[in-house]
Amino acid sequence: MLSFFKPNIDKITQRLVSPLAGIDPNTLTLIGIVPSLLFFVSVINHLYWLSLIFYLGNVFDLLDGAVAKRFHKVTPFGGFLDSTIDRISDFLIITAFGFAGLVNWPIVLSLLLFSYLVSYARSRAELASRATQVFAVGLIERTERLAIIFFSLLAYLIFPQLNIANFNIIELIFLILIILSVITFLQRINAAYKRL
Repeated sequence: MLSFFKPNIDKITQRLVSPLAGIDPNTLTLIGIVPSLLFFVSVINHLYWLSLIFYLGNVFDLLDGAVAKRFHKVTPFGGFLDSTIDRISDFLIITAFGFAGLVNWPIVLSLLLFSYLVSYARSRAELASRATQVFAVGLIERTERLAIIFFSLLAYLIFPQLNIANFNIIELIFLILIILSVITFLQRINAAYKRL
């Protein structure tokens, strides 16, 4: 797992959680879709710098779970809602690049597919274990993928003319993410095979 992002994200999340004691985590989950929607709209309208600002709003996606854990408000429905909203958010973020013409659709759809499969494999394996095991194994998780996608757009804005083998910088990074996601998916299948 590419966990070099996690310590910093955890610190930021903990600082933001305390003032949110009275807010229902499910409300935070629903609010969390707004930055992804704003990112989608701004990218397809080619407002890339603004898109990066909206993208930073994805920190809300981390707050709902942190608030639920810290203030003992974890519920099965909350987990279900969070996972569902995450899939919608992933769709908005990844397909924005295709709709904007920044990344070829086969690359966009491949990343979307394997992003979903990574999540599905974990969810299905944990369900099969009757929630007695956690299957958060593999090279890349959603948090790392989202951070790398942010940096792919930033890199494109800094190096818009960079082109290697007819791929722009975002496409190259998406191809790397696809490879990492395929490996993670296979690692989760292997873990499920060995542990279930």
